[in-house]
Amino acid sequence: MKKDRAKTKVVLVDDEPDFRMVVEKSLEPQFEVSGLPDGEGLLDTLEGLEADALILDVHLASSNGFALCQRVRSDPRFTDLPILFLTGSKEDEDFVHNLEVGGTAYLTKPLSPRTLKHTLHELCGRA
Repeated sequence: MKKDRAKTKVVLVDDEPDFRMVVEKSLEPQFEVSGLPDGEGLLDTLEGLEADALILDVHLASSNGFALCQRVRSDPRFTDLPILFLTGSKEDEDFVHNLEVGGTAYLTKPLSPRTLKHTLHELCGRA
């Protein structure tokens, strides 16, 4: 987290509006969450918000979270940005792929708000 701000800024990419709303509400008031339904304009959003972390769904309707992660990692501005995959997939190959594309952490749905907050605090403390 940037030292001069009160809240950690997180960008969440998930194609389910209800899930985005639940995550946003569960992370308040400690986090400022900006939700996107897909990867359209993701790099500009990350830079404009000066995001502290990115949460990606693996399986998006219009794209793939792993491909988005690779795109983010290929941009020198975001090589150190913590990227958390938050997905319903419990497949071992998805977890391994997370590591291969540059993901920082991987959590499976459903999960408790407490687990999500703890993970984000831990990730942003390292950033």
